[in-house]
Amino acid sequence: MDVRADERPSAAERWRDIRRNNLLDAASRIFARQGYEAASVEEIAFEAGIGKPTVYRYFPSKEALFEAAFGHALDDLESRLDTAMVLPGGFEQRLVRLVTEIVPTIRTHFGSISPMGEGETSKRRLFRQRRGQVEARLKAAIEAGQARGEARPFEAGLAAKLMIGMVRSGVTADHLSDAQIAQAVVGLALRGLGAPSPAAEAVP
Repeated sequence: MDVRADERPSAAERWRDIRRNNLLDAASRIFARQGYEAASVEEIAFEAGIGKPTVYRYFPSKEALFEAAFGHALDDLESRLDTAMVLPGGFEQRLVRLVTEIVPTIRTHFGSISPMGEGETSKRRLFRQRRGQVEARLKAAIEAGQARGEARPFEAGLAAKLMIGMVRSGVTADHLSDAQIAQAVVGLALRGLGAPSPAAEAVP
């Protein structure tokens, strides 16, 4: 159904949305680099190319901006996961694609935050509220693999939770790239630490 002309966003509204998204992107970069406590609204405004008063036209406080920026990052992650879900490939390829999208978001938004900071508490609370949406994509991929006989029977929701837990631990390994962490998480999830059987080693 066509949108009536009077219901379409005006040029001013579109520009406001673009500027808000640019501000959220800038805030995400500053919070990730400096942490919640050290980041200032002045620095975020400078990064976004706007004045400090303009920031407060969109968000009443640094905390409100922080929560919106993190929510914006999670929205973007969920969109990327949905795209990864529909790409062709086998079970392991799909899991690697999904985890590869998850790793940088968790690394960026958890790796440089002070453990005792107010922002850390807010970020963990927000992630707990939204992680179910991320887990649901992993669960769906696992269930699809099980249905095709590519994965053994296991509670898919628990497997998704465990994999996200591995990602959160893995991102503390600064010497590993995002891709290496994703490969390690999926490899451990699919093959574990058990030694290969002698019969498997004998196969040329």
